[in-house]
Amino acid sequence: MLKAAFMLSVLTVKRVVEACFVAVSLMILFVFMVLPVLVRAVDYNVGVKVGDWIKYGQFTVTWSGNGTEPSYITDAKKEDWMRLDVENVSGTTVALNETVHYNNGTQTSVSSSVDVKGTEALPFFSFFLIASNLSKGDPVTNQTGLGATRYTVPTINQTTTGIYAGASRNINLLETTSVTINNQTVTLKIYWDQSTGVMVELHENVPYFEFSFKATETNMWNADFVGTLNGNLIYIITGIVILIIVIAAALVLRRKKTSTLPPPPEPAATDTKQE
Repeated sequence: MLKAAFMLSVLTVKRVVEACFVAVSLMILFVFMVLPVLVRAVDYNVGVKVGDWIKYGQFTVTWSGNGTEPSYITDAKKEDWMRLDVENVSGTTVALNETVHYNNGTQTSVSSSVDVKGTEALPFFSFFLIASNLSKGDPVTNQTGLGATRYTVPTINQTTTGIYAGASRNINLLETTSVTINNQTVTLKIYWDQSTGVMVELHENVPYFEFSFKATETNMWNADFVGTLNGNLIYIITGIVILIIVIAAALVLRRKKTSTLPPPPEPAATDTKQE
């Protein structure tokens, strides 16, 4: 039955960034279906505007299964970066365009729309954007329409802080672990920026497959000192180490040069006459 539901879901998705994101979306949908319902009175407002964008990088794709590696895994390993652009906002519905760039210079794009209120159903792209200013315990959507009869609503597990796209941000975390009917464990972590609702990090661990990426650039907020420091920590440490080595070498050379200099000549003795 689960397999049939998955196949039906695949048929409803005509084009999802690329095959890897289809697989990710299916697992996310499964997790959303098995979590308990908890709906409270929460305001679901859009936190982005037309022209906003966010770029993702630091892709990690791991396949540990036997046999031939699936094509969506092979394709995912070729990804260089992904960018999400806000094309339109109407009420609580946001039109998005996702572009995936590959390391061979080619790229693909697909458009979608997300209702952050989510009154009808949980769309596959809902994990990219949720309502702004949610906090721990809040459902990620207000599932009160037809979708409520088919899907359940996950809630924010934790509100914390993190460094994303060069700045320290308040972050909402959804972390779930589910067991399928085949006794296979599915673990999912999604991080959203609290004030905008945009996803900033995703980790997924399913049987034989691990996948993750993280926000690296955006025009929705400016880099701050903490974020800049954290993002360039390795370079700063390397620079400090090099500076210490240079200073130490200069001191050693100076000391060595001083020790090898000949002693200054003694002043010549002069005769003095007694009167």
